[in-house]
Amino acid sequence: RTIDDLISTIDFFFAGLVINGDFESPPSSGFPTGESAILEGPAEIPSWKSDGTVELVSSGQKQGGMILIVPQGTHAVRLGNDAEIGQELTVEKGSVYSVTFSAARTCAQLESLNVSVPPASQTIDLQTLYNVQGWDPYAWAFEAQDDKVSLVFRNPGMEDDPTCGPIIDDIAIKKLFAPDRSKENAVVNGDMEEGPWMFRNISLGVLLPTNLDEQTSSLPGWIVESNRAVRYIDSYHYSVPEGKRAIELLSGKEGIISQMVETKPNEPYKLSFALGQAGDRCKEPLAVMAFAGDQAQNVHYTPNANSTFQTADLNFTAKAERTRIAFYSIYYNTRTDDMSSLCGPVIDDVRVWFSGAGRFGLGGPVWLALGLWAFILVLV
Repeated sequence: RTIDDLISTIDFFFAGLVINGDFESPPSSGFPTGESAILEGPAEIPSWKSDGTVELVSSGQKQGGMILIVPQGTHAVRLGNDAEIGQELTVEKGSVYSVTFSAARTCAQLESLNVSVPPASQTIDLQTLYNVQGWDPYAWAFEAQDDKVSLVFRNPGMEDDPTCGPIIDDIAIKKLFAPDRSKENAVVNGDMEEGPWMFRNISLGVLLPTNLDEQTSSLPGWIVESNRAVRYIDSYHYSVPEGKRAIELLSGKEGIISQMVETKPNEPYKLSFALGQAGDRCKEPLAVMAFAGDQAQNVHYTPNANSTFQTADLNFTAKAERTRIAFYSIYYNTRTDDMSSLCGPVIDDVRVWFSGAGRFGLGGPVWLALGLWAFILVLV
């Protein structure tokens, strides 16, 4: 196998699985079984380079009395202590990309996974299980510093049990495009339509973990400024107020999304948004706390009988040239069918606009027009 086989020639407009991102391409000697599944040192995983104790696991494979979780398909990779796998990608220098991947922990110990495209790096805590299936899709974004980059997944832990370690699967990439800020709305990507790659055959959404850098966010324009993740959802598997994408807020105050929007000091503005339920049997009540500058308002989900969402708004006066808007779920919600999968209210179609008289009240141009009509009527 030549070095070219280890290089992904992904066009920078491409979105989807990286080469052998699902680990379903067999090694030249076939998929290992039993004890031979554990590969010490450089292992032959097609299109990937590995270092340390790496294991190709199969669906149904047991460890002691526990069946190992394979998120999708038949095979996945487990990383032992300080082990890693990586793949070289061809990208567009200066562009922002989002990497989607599925991850699961194998033991009750505190496990985490480090994902990096040097110099960017983030360690994601896998201790929280967001659903009863035992695994979740995650997204992480980076800005390409060169035309060729190395995507690396590493187990940073040193577990007492060396057979423990995170399992990863379904690795995909997508180039992100930051939507333009319109004259009618100061919020970037307020409709949540631009975001990470989502697999049509996966119904769990994509978790967006903590990220404080708005320049490299898997949800352009927004940051996740909390310890827990929020869930990016699609209309194929969830109820979405507008369009095809939205955000489901999880874990109460531990799951916060926010954005700094451009404003003019001392001017009046209005924040509006759609509040809904995801159609995932989330236990009520559902409610959000919405923030705009120094104003805050809690909104409970009480839609009309034939609707799955409602609209809400909040008036505020800007104090500076940038104003923070933010949302979190007031309650810590779980699903009614299993009582453990995390869920919550859905936020979509977020807007901030100038609410001065000339835009929304009877002032300025409106009064001028009424006066002109009155003058014409008098002449008639």
